[in-house]
Amino acid sequence: MPYCTQDDLLGLISEAELAQLTAEAGDVPDSAVVDAVIAKADAEIDGYLAQRYVLPIAAVPALVKSLSEDMAVYHLYSRRGIMAEARRQKYRDAVTFLKDVAAGRAQITDLTGAELPSEQGTVTEISSADRVFSRETMGDW
Repeated sequence: MPYCTQDDLLGLISEAELAQLTAEAGDVPDSAVVDAVIAKADAEIDGYLAQRYVLPIAAVPALVKSLSEDMAVYHLYSRRGIMAEARRQKYRDAVTFLKDVAAGRAQITDLTGAELPSEQGTVTEISSADRVFSRETMGDW
């Protein structure tokens, strides 16, 4: 399930602007291109969230939806090689926040305020054979 939709992007940019960024000709946005940039943004988000949270997210928090929208719009503009500094900065801010989440300096809460399920409680156990070489067995080495 995508974190945002074409309708969500239309809340940030006009339909005419979306059509200019996605369609090669015509006044109608190309839904396939929109879906592709949303998938790209969501994959990027998942790459960071996978460090701390169980994916996929069942109910998308508003913050994740907002990050997806900003990142998808950035990717739309980058397709055309045009970029307003405000769009670039929103993308950078989103990535910085996601890096903080991955590092444990920030967290994402769901709509009720509870933290999303985390994989931090997972314990990894390692076992091996007894030590063969030590200071005593190596002698004067």
